Amino acid sequence: MMTDPFAALATRPDGALALLIRAEGGFPRRPGAVMALWPDGARVGRLGAGCIDADIAAHLEHSGPVTRLIYGAGGPVDLPLPCGGTVEIALIRHPDADWLKAIAQARRDRTRRGWRVDLATGHAHGDDRRRAGLSDDGFVLDLPPPCALHVHGEGDEATALAAMARGLDLPCHLGPETPPPDAQTAVVTLFHDHDRELPALRSALLSPAFYVGALGSRRAQLARLAALREAGLTEAQIVRLHGPIGVVAPVREPKLLAASVLTEILAAYQTEFG
Repeated sequence: MMTDPFAALATRPDGALALLIRAEGGFPRRPGAVMALWPDGARVGRLGAGCIDADIAAHLEHSGPVTRLIYGAGGPVDLPLPCGGTVEIALIRHPDADWLKAIAQARRDRTRRGWRVDLATGHAHGDDRRRAGLSDDGFVLDLPPPCALHVHGEGDEATALAAMARGLDLPCHLGPETPPPDAQTAVVTLFHDHDRELPALRSALLSPAFYVGALGSRRAQLARLAALREAGLTEAQIVRLHGPIGVVAPVREPKLLAASVLTEILAAYQTEFG
């Protein structure tokens, strides 16, 4: 099942892109969130409550390349938001195929790209210098690579974490052979024999990976930190290491541990990259 709205539109170019360009109050999604939708009712992604998404779809047949829709306080649509806020959506019909290809290429290359979207024409141009958000001449969309996972380990915990990540369509490498981590990569070691984890942890802590974590108790974490100091890492590097890992602790059941760790990773990615 495809979960990326941009990739889905590249496959079915007869659809539209709904882009959240302004959010005030307690609306749960941030500007830059997107949804792909088609006249036959198909959708990939979500912007808000079902009634909002359904109303956005009702404007697909309108003329013009872009329709701007406002919901909530101050908007022309009589559709109040439960959060009491206001959101504005730009509905871009038939987004440019070359733009969609460029986004796909940047994601394959794991390159962070910025795009200035003209809200009158729907055309987009590369703009990596400006801050993301709404401006007088359009909306700057920041598209970092999706969260990737490098999982080191051979037990049930590692297998469960990799399966959950792949189920969310996240790039995931399981085992010792992984590419160098980039800034949008989380590295996790899930060894019960902690001597085996040190090479992977040392490499990860020297990389730009946004999250590095290791399985084990608080006692194991203290021993791990001492071993990393002996291996020559600085305190500034070591302090990046998460442990014990997960939002629920202590956990012994492999699938629950995997879900707990994945939740922590995705929360860290959201905080870092929005």
